[in-house]
Amino acid sequence: MIVLGRIVIGLGILTLGRQLFWLFVGGVGFLLGMNLAPRLLSGQPDSTMLIFALIIGVIGAVVALVLQQLAVNLAGFIGGGILAVNLVELLALDLGSVLIPFVVGGVIGLILISVLFDWALIAISSFVGASVISQAAGWGRPLSLIILVVLLTLGVAIQVNQMRRNHTTV
Repeated sequence: MIVLGRIVIGLGILTLGRQLFWLFVGGVGFLLGMNLAPRLLSGQPDSTMLIFALIIGVIGAVVALVLQQLAVNLAGFIGGGILAVNLVELLALDLGSVLIPFVVGGVIGLILISVLFDWALIAISSFVGASVISQAAGWGRPLSLIILVVLLTLGVAIQVNQMRRNHTTV
């Protein structure tokens, strides 16, 4: 159930991250909740952890609708952090802690989202969606990297096409 939830959220972020920014922010909040739940709620049933993650995601989506710029910047930071941690895990790098890649990825994500909003939102949401799907499916490192690149390319293509169709300036 948790794997399916990650894949569904990953697909939504991968294909609609720019168009529905609240989905991107809520999805990133859900993923953050999924990563924090085992640490904060160890020993609790999966359903409790899923509810916790959903609550974090809903809070993120509501904040995105009310405080758009703050929420997008925060999602850029968290999305960049999640992406960096996922890449470190996919590449099997042993850095001792996930804090350093999370903060470095978060700062890069925040800078990108601030300077190049549309393009950064497309890139970060495509990367996050692709990495979440490739990891959740559990295909192993070589295949996961290939799937990551294919999904990333597909996500960027879909979102750029949506942006052009909506006549949004690039």
